[in-house]
Amino acid sequence: MNGIATLGDLSFGVNFTPKFLFEPMNEQIHYANQLLTQLTESIGSALPGVFAGLVVILAFFIAAVMSRKLLRRLSARVEVDKRPLIELAGETLRYVLMVVGLITGLGTMGIDVSALIAALGLTGFALGFALRDAVSNLVAGVLILLYRPFGYRDKITVAGNSGTVIGTNFRYTVLEADDGTIVHVPNSTMFSNSVTVAPRTGEVP
Repeated sequence: MNGIATLGDLSFGVNFTPKFLFEPMNEQIHYANQLLTQLTESIGSALPGVFAGLVVILAFFIAAVMSRKLLRRLSARVEVDKRPLIELAGETLRYVLMVVGLITGLGTMGIDVSALIAALGLTGFALGFALRDAVSNLVAGVLILLYRPFGYRDKITVAGNSGTVIGTNFRYTVLEADDGTIVHVPNSTMFSNSVTVAPRTGEVP
């Protein structure tokens, strides 16, 4: 209509495009792209080390399993008295290989394992203190198997217990009494007390 100006006809030379709404978003997208690029580059550079570390861990774990199997086969060919000692060696070797493999693999990946080693030392000390009775029986069992003060099927008396030795593990020495009762004597008791070994039938006392 003549003489009437509408809003569409008004132009004050001002750009009404709301750039202030899009500029922060563009900056965020740019920052996210930078982070994604850096993350991709970091992963790409770390992949060889991670792969090598996994290979090292797997190799040690395979060696641990194979060594345990070999020692188990060896224990089946030796005397009954020596079998627990060989089995202990197999278990110990297995765990040592697994721990060494894990630490070596993590180090190969580029991880600082010094804190892990310190934590394992503290954990071992705490467990050793909490399980000192079990550790005492374990050490005594190993010493009994090494020194062999008595043998399989020997009749012994120790700390008021009498019976025939039918087994020695890393916690107990197992006796079979004359009435068939099975007695489990802690190895620490066996090691710290006097043991009387009766002569076998046919032997001169």
